[in-house]
Order: sequence, then C-alpha cells, then structure tokens
Amino acid sequence: MSGGTVTCAKGVTYKQQGEFTLTDKKDVSEKRVPIESTKVIVFFVGGAGDKEKYYFSGTFGNAQDAQTAFDPRTLCLKELGQYRSEWLGYNEVRGKKDIQKFVLDVIPYKSCPVYIVGHSLGGWNGAHLSKIMSDWGYKIKMLITLDPVGEGALVWLGSDIYRETPTPVAEQWINVKAVPTKKDQSDSVAEFGEKWRVSGGPAINVTMDTNHYNAVAMLTRPIAGAKSAGDIMYESIMKEFP
Repeated sequence: MSGGTVTCAKGVTYKQQGEFTLTDKKDVSEKRVPIESTKVIVFFVGGAGDKEKYYFSGTFGNAQDAQTAFDPRTLCLKELGQYRSEWLGYNEVRGKKDIQKFVLDVIPYKSCPVYIVGHSLGGWNGAHLSKIMSDWGYKIKMLITLDPVGEGALVWLGSDIYRETPTPVAEQWINVKAVPTKKDQSDSVAEFGEKWRVSGGPAINVTMDTNHYNAVAMLTRPIAGAKSAGDIMYESIMKEFP
C-alpha cells in the first residue's frame, strides 16, 4: 500500500490516504484500486440578504465572514485536498434541485463527514437540510445554528424557507441565540422574522450578548468553558484524521 504522512507548511503532520495493490490469485497482472482520499466538507449557510439581495437590503456576507474566520485553522487540510468549505445562501439548500446542485454535487461520497453552520434563515433551512441529508444516507457530523430565524408567518410567505419547524438530525447540534444588551437594525429584522425558539435537542444551547448579524462572534466566542462552537467543530474535524 502506498501512502504515508504529509507535513504541511505549518509543520503539522497528517496521515495521507494511499492505494492498495491487489493481485488476484488467478491473475498474474497487478491491479491498483484507488481509495477516495479522506475529506471533510463544511457548509456555511447565510440568511436573508447574506449572499444575494433580499428585497432592497444586502448583501451582507455574515456567514461568509464566519467561514473566513474559521477556514485558516484548516489550511493544512485544504492544501492536501482533504478539506473544503462552501458559502451558500439559505435559498440554495431548499428543494431537491438546489440541494443536488449546491450541496450533493460537491460531496465526493456519502460517508464523507458533513458539517453545517447556518445563520439566521440559514440556520432554519440548514437544520432542515441536516434531516433531509440524513434521510438520504449522508453523514451529518455537526449542525451549528447561529441565531436561527424562521418561525414567523410573514417571513415564510416572503422567503424561500421551509414552513414546518425543523427536526434536525446530526451527531452533534450546537445552537447559539443572540440576546444583545444593545440592539441594532439586524436584531429588529430577526425579530420580524421571529427567532426559532429552540427549547430541546441541541447538545449545547446557549445565549450570547451579541447582535444578530454577528455570526463570527457566535462561532468564535467561548460557549462551553473556554471553547467556542468553532473550537468544538475544529476538534471534531481533526478526529477524522487520526
């Protein structure tokens, strides 16, 4: 078997997948069977106006900011082709056609570990996505919902979101609700859309003194001792590379 370890620019060593060389006892020729390299995929799903305009507002790129804050930690894996992240709009993870195009088409195989980080309406649709993908046989390692929104009837009528309350399926679910001391316009928008009142289900379910727009803070500030949601996700990802 070929393979071994690879050391990236930061000096961190990772195990690299190899190829098995198999020879059938009735066949004198050598057969090489490739093994799919281990990969991890994180989908950062934004809310209204995050990736494209929402009526007359946006674009804000709040989920993209969270992606930008997290991805440098996985640079070595990315250099080896073992890590990938995608920034998606909440409307890109609803409906079979869009899920196939924007989500499934970038996943190399069904057992590939998938992480979903959803903000605002992206948290609502991302939670639905976790259930849909699990039902289809995909491996959802973690769902992180950052101040999810979607319970309001008006926002359902005017947005491309699921009407029913999500029933997430993931090995671990973390929910962070923004409860700011000083509100701003983003909080007013979230209140209009009605925040998802998550009462049970997450392994970690916390509130944070920050504004609704601040997906970076909700991902990077401590929520469990000294650990942030991003820390917990990073630790989970690294367990895929023993």
